[in-house]
Amino acid sequence: MTDAVTLHHGYYLIDTSAWLDQRTGAHQPEYSSLLQDFVRCDVFDDYRPTMDTAARMQLWCAAHGLQLGDGATIEHDDPCLTKPVTIVLAATTAFPRQSLALVSIDSGTPQVYADVTTDEGYWRYVATVEITCPAGHRWSWDGGGRPMWYVDRPDGPVPTPTTLHAMFGDLPHAPYARCRDCAAFDDGHTDAMCPCSGTAIYCPICQQPSQAALPEIPTYEETN
Repeated sequence: MTDAVTLHHGYYLIDTSAWLDQRTGAHQPEYSSLLQDFVRCDVFDDYRPTMDTAARMQLWCAAHGLQLGDGATIEHDDPCLTKPVTIVLAATTAFPRQSLALVSIDSGTPQVYADVTTDEGYWRYVATVEITCPAGHRWSWDGGGRPMWYVDRPDGPVPTPTTLHAMFGDLPHAPYARCRDCAAFDDGHTDAMCPCSGTAIYCPICQQPSQAALPEIPTYEETN
């Protein structure tokens, strides 16, 4: 099973499929088949300039009476993603209304899924990850210099902004550090080989190894 977030030396990667899985529900095979036949039509080869996949997906929505919202086409080629992705958000007009996400990963064959997000805005950010340690200290981070630190309180977590410098001091590659278990193996202090990438994040409060994961996305429960 692929981890949703993996740490590397100086950066992290978010698995594109895992990011999509948070936002999509059931695959729509009938819509997907119709869409794939449409985008492969030879007529598009005669267009100059060439009509890209996003434009073809929008045109397919119009041809099938699906409603597109303002700014419904979203393209992410952020370096934190394992693969770029193009999304076209649409909805049926007949009752019961169904929200759909047309998805093409790395310009590949488009697929159609149910869109289960509670807000279109959740499709518009990709870089944020959540860092947690076994003691419960956690913060969200967008990969830049200002993570959002969460202090656990009895009435729920209260977000407090902070800086990497305030949390980790002058560590040159903060918050990344060399994995201590990998270092122990490399230095001959243990025979147990660590399966990680060699990079870790250690909690600045308790020094326990932390895990990187995708933040939760509020979704609607699908009904049959």
